[in-house]
Amino acid sequence: MIIDITRCNYAPGYLPKATQGFFNPFFAAANVAFRREALSETRGFDPNCQTGEDVDISIRVSRAGWELWYEPEAVVNHQDPHTFRQLLRQWFGYGLGHAYVYKKHVGRPRLQVYRPGGKRAEPRPYGARCVLDLPFPFYGVVFLSGYHLFHLALFALVIGAFAHSAVASIVAGIVALAAGLNYASIRFDWRRPFYSLAMLGLRYAGDSAFVSGALLGGIRERALFIEATRTR
Repeated sequence: MIIDITRCNYAPGYLPKATQGFFNPFFAAANVAFRREALSETRGFDPNCQTGEDVDISIRVSRAGWELWYEPEAVVNHQDPHTFRQLLRQWFGYGLGHAYVYKKHVGRPRLQVYRPGGKRAEPRPYGARCVLDLPFPFYGVVFLSGYHLFHLALFALVIGAFAHSAVASIVAGIVALAAGLNYASIRFDWRRPFYSLAMLGLRYAGDSAFVSGALLGGIRERALFIEATRTR
């Protein structure tokens, strides 16, 4: 449930408080400063967070009454992974620890379904909209983006083929095609088609690692955790 504030069109200044459900603006630990009093009051970073410790501390600091100030001119150099394997491992690890953070802050067990991709002008980061929120026997959060709908439709297509249902297979195939095109169109530049296709492959691999890590992390936490993709 990542909200990258650098892509939310926030103006410099104080960030909004908790917006909807689990969604809260946060600062990546690679470039953030906290007052000592704020860390003392909230007992600092949670050592049980495998990843998402920056999300966790930002939520706790904000809920304790402190303000989060966004300064876009505060720029740092950060060394990212240099190899494809390292990149996938990093994104897999990001997803792996998010279920713990989700359970920690969402409260009682419930099922929440989110649909990302609204207008940037909406007061929700990335237009994320909760379309279902109800009590549930265990913790569950599901994102329905083009990436997720594409894979769900492919799964339905396989089931329809095994069940020898032509109607189900056709419908699932149409949905898979539409969702796949929606996902592929993100940041696609027809002026540079080969570069865009290469970036699409890289993005797909990274999103798959991220979502797979979150699924495994959810199983460890006894939760259904279908994470949002790292790139919309």
